[in-house]
Amino acid sequence: MTGQAMDERARAQDRLLWVDTAKGLGIILVVAAHVWTRGTIRDAIYAFHMPLFFLLGGYFAHPRPMKAFAIRQWRALGVPYIAFLLSLALADQLIEHARGHLPLFRTWQSAAWALLIGGSELKGPMTIFWFPPCLLFARLIQNALSQCWPNPRDWRWGCAMVASLVFGLWIGKGGFSPLGLLTVPVALVLLWLGALWRTLEKDSWLLLGGALVGLAALVLATPVPLNMKIGLYGTPYLSLGLAVALSLGLCGVARMLAPVRLLSLLGQRSLTIMFCHVAIIHYGAPYCDKPVLFLLGIALPVMVHEGLSRTAWGRRYFLGMEAFSVAKPAPN
Repeated sequence: MTGQAMDERARAQDRLLWVDTAKGLGIILVVAAHVWTRGTIRDAIYAFHMPLFFLLGGYFAHPRPMKAFAIRQWRALGVPYIAFLLSLALADQLIEHARGHLPLFRTWQSAAWALLIGGSELKGPMTIFWFPPCLLFARLIQNALSQCWPNPRDWRWGCAMVASLVFGLWIGKGGFSPLGLLTVPVALVLLWLGALWRTLEKDSWLLLGGALVGLAALVLATPVPLNMKIGLYGTPYLSLGLAVALSLGLCGVARMLAPVRLLSLLGQRSLTIMFCHVAIIHYGAPYCDKPVLFLLGIALPVMVHEGLSRTAWGRRYFLGMEAFSVAKPAPN
């Protein structure tokens, strides 16, 4: 390997490290906001925590053969979504009956409806399960459009994304969102902004500007929480702009904290934490103080991830990895 190739590989690894660190910071904020459910800090986290993950998801997007890309996304997001969803549905029956409580689904008909429809029909320990299918569909649409417009700077992307944003804000008032599809138009815009961001050779000014704008907005005004699951986006356009600014600012912090190995490790396990943490908080709330719930909401999913990574079926069905590979999955 030539010296230039080694330098390029090192730069790529550094880039992956800060992205994992940003995901690690993001998932810590997600868990915190689900533990401390009231207050200014919670509202500030809700102002940008989910848009952050869509921006980072779009950062590595580039046109790929549609069939191969769809299969990869199904394996990375679709299969783990089903595996964790069915596992939690079964666990809820066992846990709630053991506690003497009514389970989330009291008839097989209600269970079948909720599990098939997903999205807005999933509540309690499964409330976060709108995110993976929404991300999957948004990525598929982004990749399909990229076949026509490979460069995210193409003016046609801009026109399409303005239309997608307007449409997404309009249908967001509907409430009913099967498989999180209500959020897909706005998620698509965020993915495109992530891809557009990657085209900048020097983006330090962008990250600094995002941090300054975001912090100034939080200081000068009460943060408006977003709830992308049900299509609530605060003040139209303005709140989403603030979410992007805060996300960029956090990514600037992530670049400075990239050497902190713990954060990048959490980022690499962020999807498993996303799937599991709400259930841990839901079932543990009557028995644990909030700081303990916060630590458990991070630590237990990491332990679940590590356990699943040691089995072929765990890697294939729950972690979206190749069945017999022990290496990290390639970045999406």
